[in-house]
Amino acid sequence: MSWTKNESVVWEEMDGVTLLIDTKSGTRWTLSATASSAWKLCDGKRTLAEMANALHESRESIAAFCEQFETLGLLQCAGAEARTLSAHSAQFSIGKLRANYFGKGFGGPRRRPSPRGNSGPG
Repeated sequence: MSWTKNESVVWEEMDGVTLLIDTKSGTRWTLSATASSAWKLCDGKRTLAEMANALHESRESIAAFCEQFETLGLLQCAGAEARTLSAHSAQFSIGKLRANYFGKGFGGPRRRPSPRGNSGPG
């Protein structure tokens, strides 16, 4: 089984962090270094066993990573059976693979501006 990146997802590496953006929904994710390495290996040519070998991870953890990202619409698997993972469990940690789901925008809820705006202590 091999995995490919969804064409609607763009990605960029900045300061050791990989940022993924779904251009259709605007949803953003950041990846750890190991998850970023797994993401880069999803080129449709490597099998799960080859990816696991390259990353020194178990085949099961790579499969869970790829299945989770398929559920989120970030990866596609040719000939894969239906997946049953929940899109609501988008923050996960499997060994060194880790990703954070930000939703639409970065950080938490928006702060209310202080009388001086958002530039100083409120």
